[in-house]
Amino acid sequence: MMSRKFWIRWTSIALICIAYYFIVFYFNLIFAVNFSETMSQGGNFTASQCIWFVKEQLQNHNDSASASIIGFGICVPLILLIFKKVR
Repeated sequence: MMSRKFWIRWTSIALICIAYYFIVFYFNLIFAVNFSETMSQGGNFTASQCIWFVKEQLQNHNDSASASIIGFGICVPLILLIFKKVR
């Protein structure tokens, strides 16, 4: 039979992972929505519009990558702390 500490530990870890993936999914969704919105406006863009679009997509990608890296850096120590505290 699984102990109570087992359930506390793994439930906490699951909640941390769910929060992490939700944040990463959110930033990737913003990236995808911006891309599809821009493409739905047609294919005739001026040079300045293309430059703006590329800069916007780059910023969205950087936000997504930052959320992934920072989130991973926060989640791993939290999970290790849970394993240390809940024995």
